[in-house]
Amino acid sequence: MRTDEPTGNDVLLAAYRAAHYQVTGAPTPFVMRVGERSAQLASVHRVHAVNCSAFITAWNPGSVSRPEDVNRASQVRLETELTRLGVTFLAGIGQDPAGVWPGEPSVLALGVSRSEAVRLGRAFDQRAIVWSGETAIPELVILRAK
Repeated sequence: MRTDEPTGNDVLLAAYRAAHYQVTGAPTPFVMRVGERSAQLASVHRVHAVNCSAFITAWNPGSVSRPEDVNRASQVRLETELTRLGVTFLAGIGQDPAGVWPGEPSVLALGVSRSEAVRLGRAFDQRAIVWSGETAIPELVILRAK
């Protein structure tokens, strides 16, 4: 067995890094990319008087495809939890730019600390989330390797 060949996990993480994280619920929709500063995200932070945010979904826990009705119910639970916590969020969708994987409805949760974002992502059995701090540079935060 060759050890230099990419594993399924490597492919998945590469897909997360390459994804377009579209914020559709902003007055002017925009796309965030992991590792690239987003002036639009910085503007959203300023408008909402926050210095951080998290792009989170409840779709396809564990990166395993689920039926649409199950995913929608999970997403409603995530949004209900954010509302309960008093977190403002904007609608979004995580998109595969190559179109191989279908988009996943998501939210940009404003003012959510990295630790709270990790807690939420784990609560909804996600493998990763995207978090941005004061620099408005989205970073991929791995929650579990497999």
